[in-house]
Amino acid sequence: MKYILVLASLVSSFAMAHTITYDNGDVYTVADDEYVFVSKQPNLWSYHPYSKSVQFKKQWPTEKVDRPEPTPNPNPIGSHEWCKAHVPFEFGYSFSDQAWQRACDKNGDGEYGCGDAQFDASEDADSCSAG
Repeated sequence: MKYILVLASLVSSFAMAHTITYDNGDVYTVADDEYVFVSKQPNLWSYHPYSKSVQFKKQWPTEKVDRPEPTPNPNPIGSHEWCKAHVPFEFGYSFSDQAWQRACDKNGDGEYGCGDAQFDASEDADSCSAG
């Protein structure tokens, strides 16, 4: 019975994904078909024998890390909330200002508010009829 438990634990440990945690906190998950070599030597070479020659190929360190999926921006450029929050020409004329002019200031008066199509279609449009 002891041997079955040891065998079962070995099989389950091989089936699990292996991860490497770097000093800075980044994590890399090693794929099933990958191998990991740890060396303090500055150069690591792999041996490749051929029928008439032998080659040594330098192995380069990997910079692979697992990156989390980026979270979508809740207020993407051109959305009603973004148009309300953007301060035009705050830092001179920027790409954001160009996007603001195209997406937000549809009537060209230099302000985002009543008369702009996106503003008039939003829940804030009720303030336009009050004036």
